[in-house]
Amino acid sequence: MSKIRENLSNGVASSIIRMIQENKYKPGSKLPNEMELSEMFNVSRTTIREAIKTLASNNIVEIVRGKGTFVTQKPGLINDPLGVSFIQDKNIILCLFETRLLIEPKVASLAAQRATIEDINKLQKLLIEMKEVIDKKENHSDIDIEFHTAIARATQNPIIERIIPIIIESIIEGYFETINVPGSAKKALNYHTNIFEAIRNGNPENAEKEMQEHLKATLEDITTVEKTKQF
Repeated sequence: MSKIRENLSNGVASSIIRMIQENKYKPGSKLPNEMELSEMFNVSRTTIREAIKTLASNNIVEIVRGKGTFVTQKPGLINDPLGVSFIQDKNIILCLFETRLLIEPKVASLAAQRATIEDINKLQKLLIEMKEVIDKKENHSDIDIEFHTAIARATQNPIIERIIPIIIESIIEGYFETINVPGSAKKALNYHTNIFEAIRNGNPENAEKEMQEHLKATLEDITTVEKTKQF
């Protein structure tokens, strides 16, 4: 690619990012097609393709074959922002939970102070779904992820919401680490219920305490599993 075309495509990419930031194109919305963008920015379709490729590589847009180009739900946020999957450390799951213990109790506390009626209703719905799935002895990790995500969103803080991928990573790892620990699912449900009640009652101290106890209990289960692997 020539330097001139590279500069043009970068300029187009920057303009589209500004449009997204200004809410002209919202998460999930479809961008104009290649020809329309070419006319909009007065550049060649090749330049548009290069710009879209740059945006896609940075998880700002997603190209859906046969449908078009869409703004991602969380522009710019990749699934593994800290490169956790590339860290070669046998204690990575313990490190993830250590990080959660530093962050998530305070997140729950803030959620208790700021949660809206919609947030409360969402958490209650997820809690009911989680109980149903656990009673059937099915995999509840997806609902677990949604529950913790909803708590982070209830803080009304977009930066905290961007930390969710770290939380999700440890939930997935933690679930499969503790799946065979007797009573772990029921115990998790009890903690989630206590966390929900504290947030619903607008009690930040209890929300923080219950989240901390939940994470500590899960960490203890994981530590127990890790120790049995050594024998």
